[in-house]
Amino acid sequence: MKTLLLTLILLAGNVATDTTNNQANETYVYICTGPKSEKYHSSKDCRGLNRCSATIEKITLTKAKELGRGPCDICY
Repeated sequence: MKTLLLTLILLAGNVATDTTNNQANETYVYICTGPKSEKYHSSKDCRGLNRCSATIEKITLTKAKELGRGPCDICY
């Protein structure tokens, strides 16, 4: 019984570690939140963001793709 409990605890610890590692390995990009924005950028200093009339947000690459954004022609 103790062995089973110890095994379950160790397995649960590995799952938590894997989740943390996945979050740490996620790529972040920058987007303009304006209504006509269609691209994501590798840097908030990209000149493609110079004309952003809204705010610039840092989001995950996965989320940017979910929003239908494509890569910037300047910084990618």
